Amino acid sequence: MSYSHRIADIQLAERLDAFGAILIEGPKWCGKTTTAEQMSKSVIKMQDTEMQE
Repeated sequence: MSYSHRIADIQLAERLDAFGAILIEGPKWCGKTTTAEQMSKSVIKMQDTEMQE
């Protein structure tokens, strides 16, 4: 499945460059995680049992 670019992507990228970290809030299934993964250099998923150790 390909990523559908969102209007907020530009603002998120600008704020990420300015602050180094951002908080993305919204309702379930609106694309928060997918958007964050597209902009991130690395991803740690806390539900992954190997990462919890």
